[in-house]
Amino acid sequence: MDFEVLGAVTIRADGRSFAVGEPRQQQILAVLLLEAGRTVGLDTLVTRVWGESPPKQARRSLQAHITRVRRVLEQADPGSTWLARDSGGYRLDIRPEQVDVFRFRNAVRDEAADRTALAEALGLWRGEPLAGLSGEWAERTRRTLSQEHEAAVVAWAAAEIRAGQAAATVIRLTELVEEHPLHEGAAAVLMRALYALGRTADALAVHERIRRALRDELGVDPGPELAAVYEAVLRHDLPSGERAVPAQLPAAVTGFTGRTGEIAELDRLADRAGEEPVIVCLTGTAGAGKTATVVQWGHRVRDRFPDGQLYLDLRGYAPEKPVSPGDALGALLTALLPGGAEVPLGVTERAARFRTELDGRRMLLVLDNAASVDQVRMLLPGTGSCAVVVTSRDALTGLVALHGAHRVTLDQLPLADAVTLLGLLVGQRVDAEPEAATSLAERCVRLPLTLRLAAELAVSRPAVPLSRLAAELRAAQRTLDVLSGGDDQRAAIRAVFSWSLRQLSDQAVDAFAALGHHPAPTFDVHALAALAGQPLATAHTLLTVLVRAHLVQPAGVDRYLMHDLLKAYATEAGDVDERSALDRVYAYYLATIAAAMDLLYPGEAHRRPKVLAPGSPVPGFPGAEEAREWLDAELATMPALAAHAATRGRPESAVALSRLLFRYLDGRDETVAIRIHDHARAAAHAIGDRGGEATALHSLGGVHLQAGRAAAAVAHLSAAAALFKEIGDVSSQGRAVAAVGMVEERAGRYRPAIDHYTRALALFRHDTDPVAQAHVLTRLGTVEARIGHAAAVTNLEHAMALHERAGHHFGLAWAKLGLAEVALARDHLSDALALHNEAVELFRSIGHLGSEAWCVDGLGRTHTRRGHPDRAAEHHRRALDLFVAHGDRDGETWALNGLGEACRARGDVDSARLNHTTALDLAVRTGAREQAARAHHGLARVAADTGDLPAAHRHYDSATTIYRDLTLSTDLIRKELAELG
Repeated sequence: MDFEVLGAVTIRADGRSFAVGEPRQQQILAVLLLEAGRTVGLDTLVTRVWGESPPKQARRSLQAHITRVRRVLEQADPGSTWLARDSGGYRLDIRPEQVDVFRFRNAVRDEAADRTALAEALGLWRGEPLAGLSGEWAERTRRTLSQEHEAAVVAWAAAEIRAGQAAATVIRLTELVEEHPLHEGAAAVLMRALYALGRTADALAVHERIRRALRDELGVDPGPELAAVYEAVLRHDLPSGERAVPAQLPAAVTGFTGRTGEIAELDRLADRAGEEPVIVCLTGTAGAGKTATVVQWGHRVRDRFPDGQLYLDLRGYAPEKPVSPGDALGALLTALLPGGAEVPLGVTERAARFRTELDGRRMLLVLDNAASVDQVRMLLPGTGSCAVVVTSRDALTGLVALHGAHRVTLDQLPLADAVTLLGLLVGQRVDAEPEAATSLAERCVRLPLTLRLAAELAVSRPAVPLSRLAAELRAAQRTLDVLSGGDDQRAAIRAVFSWSLRQLSDQAVDAFAALGHHPAPTFDVHALAALAGQPLATAHTLLTVLVRAHLVQPAGVDRYLMHDLLKAYATEAGDVDERSALDRVYAYYLATIAAAMDLLYPGEAHRRPKVLAPGSPVPGFPGAEEAREWLDAELATMPALAAHAATRGRPESAVALSRLLFRYLDGRDETVAIRIHDHARAAAHAIGDRGGEATALHSLGGVHLQAGRAAAAVAHLSAAAALFKEIGDVSSQGRAVAAVGMVEERAGRYRPAIDHYTRALALFRHDTDPVAQAHVLTRLGTVEARIGHAAAVTNLEHAMALHERAGHHFGLAWAKLGLAEVALARDHLSDALALHNEAVELFRSIGHLGSEAWCVDGLGRTHTRRGHPDRAAEHHRRALDLFVAHGDRDGETWALNGLGEACRARGDVDSARLNHTTALDLAVRTGAREQAARAHHGLARVAADTGDLPAAHRHYDSATTIYRDLTLSTDLIRKELAELG
């Protein structure tokens, strides 16, 4: 029998509910239930049921009510004696777990309670606790239980957000915050949930409402927790539940066998997480299955790490260059940070941010294939809540001695486990020939990698006895022993590899050998065709053979990789001309990138370097969408290609990669862009290619400009301009000068921007590049439109004509956007709407969402002017999401100010104030002074609307000062001040 008080007081038995009776009886039963198993004195019972001043007949009434309660209990459970009387009073002889409130409390107090347990606990609530009961005791108890319920909702929501299920929490949290407008804990978690869903403005609105409520009702400011969440949202520095629960572990291998002792030791060590820092060095020889073991274990214990599992292959023993600590931190932070959050540029800053992101979170971090302690030292968390497993062939002594790591060593498999693995992979033949299977396992050095290769050979030759296969392997090993001068494990491993290759055709062996020279960790069939110098159909066949032989493994859709041990062996396995193979593969990548870019950005083809026709097949791109998809799929490969080219004697290819990709990388992952352009800069400098160095500096400046780092942008762009001038490349000098103009434009310094654009056009006067001129004319016309210059339309129409003749849709869209701004400034709202929409479609057709965001923001401002603030707010929110996703901090200030103006237009002054305040904070931090003035102007209007005239005048004064400093008009402000009086 169970009892409920988290709702109406109810008895349940055998699936039936039993009404307790009138309120006094319910209250008596509730008092006894909440003291389950303990005697409640008569005076206490009377006071809790009738209050501090009970009627004279209270004790007699109590006896009658007790009798009725006992009857109900007997009806629910005939023959029972639940209700007992002793000398002190009455008690219910029940266990606490029979009462819903005790089950609820046990669940939420369990430190190990996860979101499922918390959800089940909340499911015990069936409305208002002690529903229908009144009196001081009932009200006090109801208030206590409600507070416990609120705390449980907050804890459950926090767990859901950590698990990436923020959307499931918003309704419940919103109801809680509306019911309890001063509940800071609930507001903080609701802000986290909204931020996780990309609803930054709504998250900030929650903060503004509770801030005002606390100030108005209590005269206090928000506490530290809520203030910290607010600051983190403003900085885009809050872990986003939708993105902050990475699950990066690779798929577990099939037929995993053994390692029970090592896995048990990993379990034991992981149990310490939360109490002390846990770092495990999983060491062992190549091919021992270190990765397979940690991945197998990680999947089994992933529930212990509800905040996510990070995995990174450091490629410490791969033929290509190992991953640097800086690049590793960049990859890890990309997985942890919300969209739009900046990854710091410096290695030290990245390490600090990484430790901050992991602080207090229960995560598993697998650092696979580490080469040395130095490679992983900066990747270690600073919190004891995480478990770190580092796999390496090195003993990593420094990690043990200096960082307290625990070493778990993987040796050869025990013989029984090795034979078992063969049995799983080969089948009944192992049982039929146990001695031969044992011999085969020994000849494979009892290593999982070599056992799997041997098993594949056995499966491919079903008629050959295992004893014969073991003899063949023994003969191969003897040969290698003689050649290597000793019977060591390495010779045995190489024997298995060589034996595997002997079962392949010469063509397949050559393909395997060629893959050993691939510069990047993953590849597709076209890359194999280039490396091997084979037709595409042949490459498909060869790849199938290599996958079937377990010499190559799938790594995603149509992508593959090779175990680093096999990759190292591959370089000595066949007669491959490495230089020719690399010539072909770089020619393939450069030609394919050029073809893709020509489809996406045809008007800039003249600015990209000419590439040689490849000697191998390239993908056919029916259109721009397919070209973009290929570039997206290969994006992770590009930095490895650039690094290999820059450091392995192909600097020209590193420079060409940067120059080919500069427009595609615009607005994408800035860490990838910086790596590619920086490799190009270093490579060009090393070979004295001043033009290439200047171009890379120009591209780096563009990345910093996009991220709102004005000083870094100007430094790189100015250095580029100086180099271009030095080598006499006037046109490129003009582009660099124009880019500095963009820095001025984004800061709201429009007249200095016009000066730079005018200088750039002067440098272009003898240039035959119409697109470069058109770009600068577009920026010049757009700036002129903002300050009311009559030449704006002429310059923009000239730019549009140049872009149209060149077939440059990207530039054409920007010119249309500039003309839309002119139409908006002149109050030609229909034209502004049409031009913004045309620009949106052009940017969308080439997949340039970062530029599309500016059009969407313009649509929002247009709809505000047309008197459609709700539609305007939708566009500004969409623009804000796009700006955040692409790291465009300047764009964020525009969208936030636009959203503030739309909110004010529809009468929502609280949201207007919040958005302008957020825009002001961001604009001040990024140096966007014109947008800071716009935010002050918006805040002045809001203050005037609410009658706060001192605040209105303060913000009007600030806006006026900035506008005057920027030499922009203050006529509108003077008019509004006159109306304000």
